Amino acid sequence: MLLSALLYLAAAVFLIGMGWRVFNWLRTPVPLKIVLTPGPKTSSGVAGRLAGEILVFRSLFKADRSLWVPAWLFHVSLALLFVGHLGGLVIPKFAEATLSMNESQFENLAQNAGSVVGVVAIVAVLWLFIRRLASERPRKISTFSDYFSPVLLLLIIGTGNHMRFLGGLDIVEARQFVWGWLTLSPTAPPANPVFAAHIILVSALLIYIPFSKLVHIGGATLFSPTLNQPNNTRDRRYAGSWSAGPATAKAK
Repeated sequence: MLLSALLYLAAAVFLIGMGWRVFNWLRTPVPLKIVLTPGPKTSSGVAGRLAGEILVFRSLFKADRSLWVPAWLFHVSLALLFVGHLGGLVIPKFAEATLSMNESQFENLAQNAGSVVGVVAIVAVLWLFIRRLASERPRKISTFSDYFSPVLLLLIIGTGNHMRFLGGLDIVEARQFVWGWLTLSPTAPPANPVFAAHIILVSALLIYIPFSKLVHIGGATLFSPTLNQPNNTRDRRYAGSWSAGPATAKAK
């Protein structure tokens, strides 16, 4: 029950912290057009630009290919691991309804795909971590957070890979534990110390995210005025969110 309580606490901190962050991003005034040029002039162009930044890290690709490769692989592998974990909670219905597979076939597919993605994820994090240590400039500007985050991620992915490759985890018990947590009826976790360590590390990550650089998973790119505005200052006058405030107050 302690693991369930820790997960509830971590989820609450994560949701409240991320909600507060997004609220602050939304209410931050943007008094000027500060679009990174060359920028699109239409809303559809802005949407395409944001999609390129979010899905393929277009700016990073143009700036530094050696950093883009591990960064992109890492983010894609994390997304796939997240989807895989969600799929693992509803295996029978998901497999039968969408893939025409029975449960054992789906689990074999998930095991093989998850093994590949788990290896890619840990290699990508190690690549980024070693690159930071080996490059003089990144090393000089690095802070505690820049080292703590990859180490925490390595431990999380490492414990997950341990359970996947070395076994010892009863997947049925793990699924029952997760379902019990989601339905607010906690059950005992599997008797596996690596599983307990994995849950504790994931909880630590959830608590840490809203207060660290990892907060960008909340959609920081979408809220960046350098990317989410059309570059149409020659065609339309831009009025910031506070432009009319002082003038209206004086007129009254």
